[in-house]
Amino acid sequence: MKLTSRLAIPAGFLLVAVVIIWSAFYTEEGTRQSLLVNLGTEIMGIVLTVAIVEWFFERRRNLERARQVAWSAMHAVEHTVWVWQGGPREVESDQLLGMLRAVEDDTPLPDFTQNLLLGLGTRSKHALHNDQPALESMPGLMNAFEELSRLNAMREGGRVLAPKKVAGILEETVRYLAKVLGQPTEAMPARLIRYRDPTEGGQEVRYFGGRSGGSGEGKEPRRIGRSSTELF
Repeated sequence: MKLTSRLAIPAGFLLVAVVIIWSAFYTEEGTRQSLLVNLGTEIMGIVLTVAIVEWFFERRRNLERARQVAWSAMHAVEHTVWVWQGGPREVESDQLLGMLRAVEDDTPLPDFTQNLLLGLGTRSKHALHNDQPALESMPGLMNAFEELSRLNAMREGGRVLAPKKVAGILEETVRYLAKVLGQPTEAMPARLIRYRDPTEGGQEVRYFGGRSGGSGEGKEPRRIGRSSTELF
């Protein structure tokens, strides 16, 4: 509705300009005909200028929204992977990729962690509908959300996706998001990541609260830069 209104106004002025120029050809040559032609072309020039400026502003708004949504998705994935795999509370994309690559099919995937993953998929599916212009404005961002939205069906048919399959979806998502946001896209070896604890007990502590193994020890880990705290 909003887009239709924005298009209707310049279209109306263009129609007026065409009518004015058209009527000039049915007017006797002279000052009046010249005035009508000049008026019509002037209106066309103004409408085209406004349309071009509006296009640039709309593109800028979409790019800003796309970057905001991309960071929000990255932070949401970061939190989910932390609950599932442990590690430092805030990590770089290469650490996320390293932890996901280390997932095996016997890695525990309890119900509460499944709920987090399912929530990621559902919110991604909504973003594909609600933020499509923004997602299309940055190459690769639509791919990230299409990949992540696959988690919306992780319990479809009464069967839960295998942990390794889930990790593969998250890994592809992180890789797309990292590329969009200018973050590392190569996986860090999992053995170098501190505090990894994918056991069900560790996941339960991180999900429901309490001290996660190693939190507060050593120096503060590097953090992914944040541009927005809004959830996508």
